Amino acid sequence: MISERVQGIKPFIVMDVLEKAQAMERAGTSIIHLEVGEPDFDTPACIREAASQALNRGDTHYTHSLGIPELRQAITQHYQTSYGLVPINPERVIVTMGSSPAIFVALAALLESGDEVVLSDPHYACYPNFIRFCGGIPRTIPVFEDDGFQYRPDDIGTHISPRTKEIFITPPANPTGTLLDADRMQAIADLGKLVLSDEIYHG
Repeated sequence: MISERVQGIKPFIVMDVLEKAQAMERAGTSIIHLEVGEPDFDTPACIREAASQALNRGDTHYTHSLGIPELRQAITQHYQTSYGLVPINPERVIVTMGSSPAIFVALAALLESGDEVVLSDPHYACYPNFIRFCGGIPRTIPVFEDDGFQYRPDDIGTHISPRTKEIFITPPANPTGTLLDADRMQAIADLGKLVLSDEIYHG
């Protein structure tokens, strides 16, 4: 028997659209894919070669549970070099299979039953499912084209309650592509709530 929690998950329609588009491609139709967030090029040769080398030398066993230590160290160095951040302890880095597992793990670690999470509308369709599955309640705030689809900090303030646990941002945002400007980022930080930032499209 499937739990009520799982039955409450709304379908991710994007995958239905992708599967339909792939079926049309197999039938000979030329398709421009705008449904899933992935590059329009194949995995670069240097990455394929590194993966092949790892397989050939036997790197096929369990790693550290938080990720390969050398990879975690490289991630901290990337952020320090690219963003001018203060030194980051690699012990604070967790490697996941993608951004969705990372977001799910973060929400599971932070949310208690009934905690509220503020997110923009529109947003990535999976966010509310993740929040609800972890016991939280999504609180959506409309964003508008005439304001660059930017959060308005005053609007966020009116949606904050004693149960608000965190504010969700996605720079650049899915699906609008907007980037929050520095002043609004600071205003959001000044609200004093946890900020969860999904930066899947930074690279």
